[in-house]
Amino acid sequence: MASAYAASMTMLQMAAGCWLSQAIYVAAKLGIADLLQDGAKTCETLADATQTNAGALYRLLRALASLEVFAEDEHGRFRLTPLAECLCSGAPGSLRAFAIMLGEKEHRRPWDDVLYSVRTGQPAFDRVFGMPHFRYFAEHSEAGRLFNEGMASRSGHENDAIISAYDFASFGTVIDVGGGHGTLLAAIVQATVNTRCVLFDLPQVIAAAPDAVERKIVQSRCEFRAGNFFDEVPSGGDVYILKKVIHDWDDKSALSILANCRRVMPSTGRLLLIEPIIPPGNAPSFNKLLDLLMLIWTSGGKERTEAEHRALLSAASFQRIRVISTKSPLSIVEAVPLT
Repeated sequence: MASAYAASMTMLQMAAGCWLSQAIYVAAKLGIADLLQDGAKTCETLADATQTNAGALYRLLRALASLEVFAEDEHGRFRLTPLAECLCSGAPGSLRAFAIMLGEKEHRRPWDDVLYSVRTGQPAFDRVFGMPHFRYFAEHSEAGRLFNEGMASRSGHENDAIISAYDFASFGTVIDVGGGHGTLLAAIVQATVNTRCVLFDLPQVIAAAPDAVERKIVQSRCEFRAGNFFDEVPSGGDVYILKKVIHDWDDKSALSILANCRRVMPSTGRLLLIEPIIPPGNAPSFNKLLDLLMLIWTSGGKERTEAEHRALLSAASFQRIRVISTKSPLSIVEAVPLT
């Protein structure tokens, strides 16, 4: 009986997980953690600063404090905790932008329709918003900004983990295909002495790539090139990186991207797929939840197992495939061209 009750309570907390996610979203959106960086404050003070109702804000923060997101003292003041510090803007490992992205309608409403995706295998995002998510974010600038900021907020830790796990210093030229705003290439440039880097992505992405400070850091050894990886990719690279690119596409489309990389790679070149990998069995994994997001957001995109990555690379004429773990949910799948 006791074990049944414990299981029921665990299921209750899991089923109500969306309540917690939305509460974190509101705290992140209001910038509560930033307001507490200089010390504990009452809800009245926080409500004045955020133009919210003090009583309602207290109820929100009390609920979060019960899960160690913030803490309330005996005087009714709230302060930061290690978890709450993750919601501070600009802090190492900050997830504020990611938490905001998760609470916006572009993320939340497709989850409301996840049953449609499970029944049909089709993306709920397209059904809810009438177009694929890449097109939607390109056409809706504010939503696109929040999406890009959310994705970028996770990049710092991921990039540090990648740099720690893989030695780029011995390569002359690294080409990041679909590399977004260039945060990984900037990290590679800063971690190496002579390595040149090429950032390759769609024209609108390249136009909004690194800001002036980032450009100053990397411009001497980094080139920005616009194009579409379904048409062609730049030649001349010793290493080709596809970070969280392949998981957006079905196998046919992924093979087209890989074939374009293979076509321009030298026989001594290296291809790095940097992706979340689904572990076998029943082991808990954040990547398995990410795979559900791919189900509702993309047409055919998915997180793959190691065996699926190996099969995909072999079909694209790559060999000597090895998997390198990192201190993040991402792994590096390294392969060389089949000769």
